[in-house]
Amino acid sequence: MQPTKLDHTTLASEAAAFLNAWYDHPEAAPPSSADCEARLKAITEEIEATGTYTHSARELEFGARLAWKNSNRCIGRHLWRSLEVRDFRLLHNEPDREERAAEALKSHVSDAFRDGKIKSIISVFAPRTPGQPDRVRMANHQLIRYAGFEGAGDPDSRAITAHFLQVGWKPEKQDAFTPLPWQFYWDEWPGHTHDVFAKQPDLAKEVLLEHPDHAAFVELGLKWYALPVLADMALKIGGIVYPFAPFNGYYMGTEIGARNLADADRYNQLPAVAECFGLDTSNERTLWRDRALVELNRAVLYSFDKAGISVGDHHNLGAQFEAFCTHETGRKRQVNGDWSWLNPPISGPQTPQFHREYDNAVCTHTNFFYQAPPWQEPKPATGCPFHL
Repeated sequence: MQPTKLDHTTLASEAAAFLNAWYDHPEAAPPSSADCEARLKAITEEIEATGTYTHSARELEFGARLAWKNSNRCIGRHLWRSLEVRDFRLLHNEPDREERAAEALKSHVSDAFRDGKIKSIISVFAPRTPGQPDRVRMANHQLIRYAGFEGAGDPDSRAITAHFLQVGWKPEKQDAFTPLPWQFYWDEWPGHTHDVFAKQPDLAKEVLLEHPDHAAFVELGLKWYALPVLADMALKIGGIVYPFAPFNGYYMGTEIGARNLADADRYNQLPAVAECFGLDTSNERTLWRDRALVELNRAVLYSFDKAGISVGDHHNLGAQFEAFCTHETGRKRQVNGDWSWLNPPISGPQTPQFHREYDNAVCTHTNFFYQAPPWQEPKPATGCPFHL
């Protein structure tokens, strides 16, 4: 689902819904009932005058946290109140905006990693304004993501890798784990490419995978980056859309071990893991895929733990999410969820989520939404046609 342009009445209604949701969270120090009423009146007047309204710093902070809490697919949202919110809404007005944006995101990556004790951070840039192009977007799906070349790398990244190569990126290497560069879009026009990790390789912290019981596993040469920072989702707070708001949590091990490295259309490493362990792959009834999948996921958890880097496992995160649901029910607040995402890709029936039903209705006033990357969207009719 993508955020849509709202008329004045709908925007005011979503602003009211957001303020009401804040009022229903006393632990988040909401405004009083009278203050909410006065604020809604001011918002309505601003919408009528300008077609939009501006969030206060406190509204931005709570709104970003609430959007995480409302994300149906996220099993780690019990930590929503710990999210650090960074405000870069006016950065696009700076003459050196390209360099400042890059520095802001490098600081985000460094500070979120925090010597392995990963901290959840969101960096919020300019909101969408009616009738105007988005002030700033980014080509990237994540701030750290491996490229996909012909015969090497992440197949899921082939399209964006082709885009970067087309606009002039010349990677120093084209192997299985080459980080993509960054590219900002200003007013829907592309900026320069920044090969950040070629210049600062230590910024993209990576974990070399080894197995606790099988020394030969390390010879597979598998690794993954420590910090997942989504950069292409739109943040929506009370009807106002922020099209560029990179945010991070920390990994659940199965995201790496059961999907990124294991899926046949990603790195497809289960056959290599099975061979490493000497498993019988002659037919499916030996369950070699299942056995290899467990060993690969053991390696992910063991390696992250050995490196001192935060990572969740599906059993503990499942129990924490169940406790979160129980807490919210006690506060008479419903937790919606997407069952197919809340269940892990291995051992689903061994987690509480498998045995629950969830209402998957999406909270539309404050949430995160998917949107097409700017390099796939039509360019505006004005501007320099030769500008890449």
